[in-house]
Amino acid sequence: MKFFKIFVLTTLTALTAISCFTIDKVLNNAPTKVNIDKNAKVLFNEDISQIMLESNPDKPHYPLGLQAQFDIEYAGAFRVYVKNNASTSSYAVGVLGYNPKNNSIFMAGHAHHNAIAEFRIPDVLSFEDSAKNIPNATVLQNYVTLLDDTRNDKITGMLAYGDSLLVTSEIWYDGNGKNKDNLQVLNINDISEKPKGMLQFNGAARIAGYMSKIPINMQTALGGKYLVGWSSVFAITSRHSQGPSLAVFSPQDALDTDLLVANDIKQVYPIYKGDLVAGAHKYTGKPASPIWSALAKGRYGFIIPKTSTFMVVGSQGGIHSGIGYKIIQEGKNKACAGGCTNDPKDNYNYYWLFDTNEMLENENPWDLKPFSYGKWRMPFSGSILGATFDDNNNMLYMSISSAARTGNYDRPPMIVAYKIAVK
Repeated sequence: MKFFKIFVLTTLTALTAISCFTIDKVLNNAPTKVNIDKNAKVLFNEDISQIMLESNPDKPHYPLGLQAQFDIEYAGAFRVYVKNNASTSSYAVGVLGYNPKNNSIFMAGHAHHNAIAEFRIPDVLSFEDSAKNIPNATVLQNYVTLLDDTRNDKITGMLAYGDSLLVTSEIWYDGNGKNKDNLQVLNINDISEKPKGMLQFNGAARIAGYMSKIPINMQTALGGKYLVGWSSVFAITSRHSQGPSLAVFSPQDALDTDLLVANDIKQVYPIYKGDLVAGAHKYTGKPASPIWSALAKGRYGFIIPKTSTFMVVGSQGGIHSGIGYKIIQEGKNKACAGGCTNDPKDNYNYYWLFDTNEMLENENPWDLKPFSYGKWRMPFSGSILGATFDDNNNMLYMSISSAARTGNYDRPPMIVAYKIAVK
């Protein structure tokens, strides 16, 4: 009977009368034991179950933790494939930035090229399930290479601000963790012009990633109009935040200064001192905490308008089979290149929800735990690489790795859209 329960759909009555399940109940109902902080809570144990219902454009998966908080609806998909001398959309980094002036997105291309391009969002998105039947977005600005005259080699975030495009970046393998150069400013109308920078955020790789606009209802409380943050996405985790960070800053400072961009860190999880989950950065071979682990990657963070909810999307793994470092996975005969799950199927897209009001009340910027989190199955196979939010239309766009493949050699991401707003 316990195994059967994971297939039972939660009724509308249950959704309107929400109560938090304690971790003991989660462990009793989950098909496998998960390693979790017993003082934490999760809204729905189905969101961290080992067996999940499938998701496709006709029947998209909505995590119960998101349904409980928001009106959420899958809005369709589009492709973003183009290739020129500077880069290609195949094997893209997939970091996104929304441009309200053109109703377009900027995207970071091939992982080896450090280039970005701009694509107009189609007026009508597709609900087809085959990439060959999904329209390709019009290219507004072709790929242009960045970072050539810098040490940095990974684009981590983009933000449109007036006639400027702010671009954060880092060194993928910064062995000593001392690089502080992490921000450039481009002409949003002509990204081929030489950028301004490198500029520096206080906090460096702990915060220099995703950027988004703070909703009007939270600007006074947080003390600013824009946020920046990051997590342990790339190598050398000790320099990163061991959980999604949040700092408040003004993009205008990036236009006015020649070096340091002032920022006020509200949430950050420094390694050893303030991990989101104690010791979660370690590869123990045991099942990982579903709150955070060495394989967790918070790719994009933003605050839902008219709420105090800071939402982060990305990926997670190993909460059922365990994680290790350079281990031989089940069914494989060669060790993985770095950290990986014991079961190669034990990886999933993920969401985390934090209450910024509670964030402001805590004594330390690493005290806050997410009040909800869990798996989010996309309508197409692949990992969330990046995201961006159109706050005028409450539209969240996410790039899904290699999901727009139509040939033998192309591997562009698919852009999926979800309309998400306060209930």
